[in-house]
Amino acid sequence: MNAPVHVNTQPRVNALAFEAVAPRRGGRSLFAPLSASLEPGTFLGIVGPNGSGKSSLLSVVARTGVRATGTVRYGGRDVARMRSRERAEILALMTQDSYAPNELRVLDIVRVGALAGAAAGKGSATDRSHDALEQLGIHDLAARAYSTLSGGQRQLVQLARVLAQNSPVMLFDEPTSALDLHHHLTVMHALHERALAGHIVLITMHDLSQALRWSNRIAVIAEQVRLGAPSEVLTPATIREVYGVETESFLSPSGAPTLGLVRPEGWPDVTQLRTARKTASRPAVLRQ
Repeated sequence: MNAPVHVNTQPRVNALAFEAVAPRRGGRSLFAPLSASLEPGTFLGIVGPNGSGKSSLLSVVARTGVRATGTVRYGGRDVARMRSRERAEILALMTQDSYAPNELRVLDIVRVGALAGAAAGKGSATDRSHDALEQLGIHDLAARAYSTLSGGQRQLVQLARVLAQNSPVMLFDEPTSALDLHHHLTVMHALHERALAGHIVLITMHDLSQALRWSNRIAVIAEQVRLGAPSEVLTPATIREVYGVETESFLSPSGAPTLGLVRPEGWPDVTQLRTARKTASRPAVLRQ
């Protein structure tokens, strides 16, 4: 196991601090102990291979059952020692398989989040729920039963629930995995706005270019966590070491940083694939 990771471990008030935190599975730590402080306004993109511990890290923060060493603190207080109600006012979590009873209406599900959060004086729970649905462009689903929704629509409802909860720390586990391009961008913009408003947003994702585009800090989860500024952490050298693939970094026409895959030797390039498809689609010609 690699050495522990220490990144800016002197937290300010209302910072989310990790003190030698390492999730455990099967009697072993998933990665080297992480010590870091995330201040309000942080948008942390969490990336890494399947099974590396991205979801487990969120579970450790939210206290949803994953065993771990170390301590997570918010505002200097140990999250593990908080009562459930107090923790809900501080932390909001969307998992990959967030549950809701099929018979409930969408608005009722979102109100569960609004009622759990600490948003007194910021409008009623119903008003905050309507606002969250409106922000994600799904207000027309408010009266629908959860059982009638598609997978992507359910994902949007769970996202709205977390937004309505409006906790200072928001945790999202692959929140756009089932979404079309339009809703993907809508969601990422909404989460980015929360970070700009002073929330601490943690989001796991697999799209490294999207992580570069939206995050102001990135954590690459492997045996050792690399956490820091996106341009310093998510480099072609790191991607080669963690994922075993070659990439190159460049700016998109809009000026956003992005990554491109370097075609491995022996793989057909795009033009070859297009030519092969065109050839296969041509009608057969019978010669006399």
